[in-house]
Amino acid sequence: MPILKQTLSKSLRLSAKPFAFFAVKFFIFLFIFSLNAKSQETSKHFFSEKGFKIGISTYSIELPQGQNYKPLLLMGNFGWELNKKEKKGKWWIMFEPQFNPVFLDSKLKELEFGINVAFRYKYKIGANSFLYSQLGSGPHFITIPTDRQAHGFIFSDNLAIGLSNKLFANWMLETEFRIRHISNANVMKPNRGMNNMFIMIGLSKKIN
Repeated sequence: MPILKQTLSKSLRLSAKPFAFFAVKFFIFLFIFSLNAKSQETSKHFFSEKGFKIGISTYSIELPQGQNYKPLLLMGNFGWELNKKEKKGKWWIMFEPQFNPVFLDSKLKELEFGINVAFRYKYKIGANSFLYSQLGSGPHFITIPTDRQAHGFIFSDNLAIGLSNKLFANWMLETEFRIRHISNANVMKPNRGMNNMFIMIGLSKKIN
């Protein structure tokens, strides 16, 4: 198993650049295609909202080798509204699949991929504006070999606060500040964890 994990990580690292460009194009294509798909009956929609987000690291942990670990978050944004009644405050469950190219000192070197599941509380603060906070976690895979954190399977824990503003029709613009901690619950050593802060921006469409 260690040999298999090392081989997989090395293979992913060698394909970091083409994979990153593919991930960006794939997510954009998937997002546009899904939004332009023919509408179905309301009862057939599982998600209440779907969209796409990009996150830029504004703070990153410095690794023992002196490099800064800076992922570029490329994630889907799928929401399930738990309370359909008209209220100012509502609870959501969010699903965030992601493929993240990782930069070390401004050079694209590594990859992450996984999914987060989060609880979001969204509160209406204006006719077309909502303030939200969310807390979540999920399994990920990271390729970087470092003395700070074992590569391979890992958990990504996230705390976020954001603002959602209506652009037109059912389209929303989301801006968000996010704190993220990744570690593996001592499944493998070392496990000192890695922290980042992100500024996020994204588009989403409410599904009627």
